[in-house]
Amino acid sequence: MRVIVAIFFLSVLLIIAPARAQDSPVAAGQGRAPSPTPAEIEMQRRMAKQRNQERFAKIKKDTDQLLELATQLKKSVDQASEETLSLEVIRKAEQIEKLARQVHHKMVAE
Repeated sequence: MRVIVAIFFLSVLLIIAPARAQDSPVAAGQGRAPSPTPAEIEMQRRMAKQRNQERFAKIKKDTDQLLELATQLKKSVDQASEETLSLEVIRKAEQIEKLARQVHHKMVAE
């Protein structure tokens, strides 16, 4: 019984393997992607430039917000006493930290 099952699976494998090889792009001579046309290269260059401009605009907006938050934090710390800092000051510092990490990530990405 085992021999019959083994022969069955072997025959199925031998039938399927050549059919799958014909479907592969390497067997059909399509192993490499066609080289991009000059128009495609130009479009990719323009898209990359646009992405960089958008990324720079976001970084600029976030750094402006960072400056505003840091200014607010400075005012709050100046008004606080030596012994206590308000919860607002702590939250503002956390917000600054989070935004600074986001700006750093955007700067090193791409």
